[in-house]
Amino acid sequence: MKIMFSKDYLGNKAGAVSDLPDDQAKVVVDAGFGEAVAADPKDLQDAVDAIQKSLDQQLEAACHKITTRVIEQVSKGIKSVRPSIVIGSDREDLDPTGGFKTLGEFAQIVRRSTIEGIRDERLKRMVAKADGMNESTLADGGALVPTEYANQLYRDVLAESVMFDKARKYPINLGNSLFIPVRNISELGQTAATGSSLGTWLNADGAAIAAQKPVYNRVQMTLNRWGTLLPVTDELLADNNVALSNFIVDEGGIALAWDLNQTLIAGSGSGQPLGVLNSGALVVASADVGQTPFTISYSNLVNMKARLWTPRPGDYSGVVWIANPDAEAQFEQLKDAAGRNLYYAAGTIEQSPQARLFGIPVVYSYHCPALGSQGDVILADLNQYFVSTKMGASVETAMSMHLYFESAEVAYRIIYRIDGKPARQAPLSVPNSTLSRSGFITLAARGGIS
Repeated sequence: MKIMFSKDYLGNKAGAVSDLPDDQAKVVVDAGFGEAVAADPKDLQDAVDAIQKSLDQQLEAACHKITTRVIEQVSKGIKSVRPSIVIGSDREDLDPTGGFKTLGEFAQIVRRSTIEGIRDERLKRMVAKADGMNESTLADGGALVPTEYANQLYRDVLAESVMFDKARKYPINLGNSLFIPVRNISELGQTAATGSSLGTWLNADGAAIAAQKPVYNRVQMTLNRWGTLLPVTDELLADNNVALSNFIVDEGGIALAWDLNQTLIAGSGSGQPLGVLNSGALVVASADVGQTPFTISYSNLVNMKARLWTPRPGDYSGVVWIANPDAEAQFEQLKDAAGRNLYYAAGTIEQSPQARLFGIPVVYSYHCPALGSQGDVILADLNQYFVSTKMGASVETAMSMHLYFESAEVAYRIIYRIDGKPARQAPLSVPNSTLSRSGFITLAARGGIS
């Protein structure tokens, strides 16, 4: 309570105003030394504000304490039901088309973004991370083609494939190399390092079992890089969605499929896959004595089949004939000694639309040497041909507005990494036979271009 002193009192001069506790102020007033002074409204408001602030702070602290307690209890309840909550990927990032209706629409959006400065939120997820392309600014580099349209190239490669889709696949997860273990035997039955069998016959009770160990080799797969640049004119980008999509998908897929077929059949193994015709495991079946040039005979094919080896005898699940298309006319005329046809063209047998020779599927490839040359007909067990690609990767496709900027063209770049080679490095010797066997057999030259 505020008191104005009317007389000097305990050090307070007359006329002075002092704020005293209520009990002391009552004593001063009752003794006649002062009078109560009305409170200043501003002081009252300050007092009210101070009280309100204190209450707010206390209330906030209480709410925080209660909220923390509730969260702790709820968390304990969730953990008792399942160990954790996993937040998945953004659903937009899972869209294989990137939100674009066609490859042509994607290309047009990239063009408008780069040239006209019109931004599209969908492009933020497609900024290319590749050599010569800036990772953050589309105008400085390029954009990755959405997964769905890149995978279309991969599907076209499979559709055009002679060997790739049927070969045994070994994806590479880390790095660019992989070692595949294979049994290292030079003769059938020699399964041990000593050149004999891993097992032995025990002729008496208590006879000791001889310790043996198998011998393994390893095939090293190292990814080779294939690439192409496809320029597309600015006019095509601006005027035609459909033609653009067809151009990129068709031309890119056909080019990659063609080069893959070439190398898997006849590749050198240097900077590219090793083709079956250049493999050390290839067996060359002899032509007939005095055989007419450029011909394929019944005995030629019988001799080739006699040299085929599969890990499981009689298992032809991965076996195919691969032949130059010019050979089909002669296949259609082949008959056995009883006059029965050996070849059934595609569609001849309703249950088997693929062409068959001796009941084995036939695929044709212009990558086989010319008719009459060694390699014009190949018998291959593709379970014994290894192919490695990067795990999870199909075809890497990106586009750039700037490589051919002066000629108003857009560059589509396609990259594919792959290696392929036969599992074995040499033919197998067979007990009680003078003929070696292999998973890959071809026919010797008969007057063609060797």
